[in-house]
Amino acid sequence: MTELHQVRSNLYVTESRLDDFDVRGVVIIGSERTVVWDTLSHPSDMRPLLPLLRDREAIVVYSHADWDHIWGTVALPYHEVIAHRFCQERFSTDVPHCLTDKRLQEPGKWDEVVLIPPTATFDTQMSLDLGDVTLELHHLPGHTRDCCVGFIPEWGVLLAGDVVETPLPVVEEDSPIDLWLAALERWEGESRIKTVIPAHGPIGDRSLLTRNISYLRGLSDGSATASLPITMSPFYISTHEQNLRYARKS
Repeated sequence: MTELHQVRSNLYVTESRLDDFDVRGVVIIGSERTVVWDTLSHPSDMRPLLPLLRDREAIVVYSHADWDHIWGTVALPYHEVIAHRFCQERFSTDVPHCLTDKRLQEPGKWDEVVLIPPTATFDTQMSLDLGDVTLELHHLPGHTRDCCVGFIPEWGVLLAGDVVETPLPVVEEDSPIDLWLAALERWEGESRIKTVIPAHGPIGDRSLLTRNISYLRGLSDGSATASLPITMSPFYISTHEQNLRYARKS
């Protein structure tokens, strides 16, 4: 069941509970255009948004191409779908394979999912004028190489996707940790940021960036473990162990 919460005027979050974790998307309503940032894992996750869109076509933005962020798009009256160029490439590689696997594991559950690849892409950054508010898209390779973040300068809001997470981010075998760290440090120094909205974990402020930076730095020397909560879910315990293994290989 997806829940819809208002963060401030014309800014909403969508939150859905999966088996191991929660996932969050965002709706930004401008005077001329509306953006849906990530469409979560299933078309049913997007249905609570339809009254909010008021029959307006939406611009969908994918923070990256992992399944829990992109599978709800078909339920929306979307005008275009925007993502990083690497995200579009994944629709020809791992994205369809992941859907096939999910359908084999859970017959019937994912039948409504239709893969909707990006219709427009960017390389480094892109700006969307929504009327009275702007959404800046910035490539930030980290969790995956196609990750991006969104910045709303008028509101001081950073949409962090999966590059920031609580209690810890998810590192993949090919995650560019050095690039990830450098980019997070630049954003940490952006004084205009007042609110950070990650896809997983509580909404917070720039201290979320600081904690993720500290964790990623600590993976190489083992100090990351010292800063973790005493209790964590099985998902994050196994994720931390995997992160340590991948960091040692890099």
